[in-house]
Amino acid sequence: MTSPDLNKQIENILPGILALRHDLHQHPELAYEEHRTAAKVLEYLSDIEGLHLRKEIGRTGLVITVGEELKGPCVALRADMDALPIEECSGVEWTSLISGKMHACGHDGHTSMLAGAVRIVAGMKDRLDGPVKFLFQPAEEGGAGADAMCKDGALENPSVDAVFGLHNNLPDPAMKIGPIAYVPGAAMAGTGNFDIRIVGRGGHAAFPHTTIDPIYVGSSIVDQIQGIVARNIDPLIPAVVSVTKFHAGTAYNIIPETAHICGTIRALDSAVLERLRDLLILRAEEVAKAHGATAEVECELSYPVLVNNPRAEACFIDILKEIGDLDSLVQEKPIMGGEDFAFFCLKVPSFFYFLPSCPVGEESNPVCHHPSFDFNDDLLPTGIRLHVETATRFASLWKA
Repeated sequence: MTSPDLNKQIENILPGILALRHDLHQHPELAYEEHRTAAKVLEYLSDIEGLHLRKEIGRTGLVITVGEELKGPCVALRADMDALPIEECSGVEWTSLISGKMHACGHDGHTSMLAGAVRIVAGMKDRLDGPVKFLFQPAEEGGAGADAMCKDGALENPSVDAVFGLHNNLPDPAMKIGPIAYVPGAAMAGTGNFDIRIVGRGGHAAFPHTTIDPIYVGSSIVDQIQGIVARNIDPLIPAVVSVTKFHAGTAYNIIPETAHICGTIRALDSAVLERLRDLLILRAEEVAKAHGATAEVECELSYPVLVNNPRAEACFIDILKEIGDLDSLVQEKPIMGGEDFAFFCLKVPSFFYFLPSCPVGEESNPVCHHPSFDFNDDLLPTGIRLHVETATRFASLWKA
């Protein structure tokens, strides 16, 4: 069971963690801009001795290690730090002070929970059987900060045996606070983004027969690429093609020369994701060609499929057994959202789980990336506790 001493320690640091979370929320920083965020984490931890610190890992990330010299299995715990380019309308007292930027995904809470765990684990070094790394990661929101950290050696010196991460508010925004949710195996989708530039022949809207209308061609392309999932992918395999932008034209009576379409592809299988990409490029180019236009298509795969490792999952379940939280664990369906924690999963056994955050008594709360979203501070003690219990129990369970 979680010791009364640990609960007391969390209670003691909670006012400072709340202040840190609210400060970070007021000062959101986008991908690879998290200089102040990283500095505030270091300021909060500045009175702790014996921390091994590496700055600017993955450009703006931090790697903090407790027990670097220990020889047992090494665990890494991760929190993302970046915000989103959204104008906040949550109305909370600590609302964003920076126009057009807000913490709409709870990364301010993730960062604060992990900072609290560092403070507590640093005082428990004598209980550790192996090193514990704390990864404060930049640029989760589209910048592949996890990949950048891996390339900068975040998982080396000492070598990490497994990585654990958590996220608030998913997979179901209506799920009440209390459970610990997870998805075995393929948990979150691999993603890609596409840009299609259609080049036709512009002219007067009164004489469409003298033009090659890129809006009409683009509409045909949208229709055809929507059919990829419906007619080219096994219906039992999750896949998504979504068009999210369509820009063209400047006036009522002018058929433009070009049109621009953007969107995303997603799948829970890497081979299916590659097939979506290949078919999208082929259809866009061939549909445009059939109309006498051309389509310049870029479709890049961005985040891999996040696959929870069975051994890391079993280790986490054993931790929950030891602390008496196993009854809180619920299994959910896979999520078609992307998450760059997947890059850690490609390197070492990793496990990602969720802390639902809908307040008791509420039917739902705003979804992540909504301008009214705010992290539920009632999650802070739970997140800190799970990080600390994972840090202190991992090495012995991993060896066993």
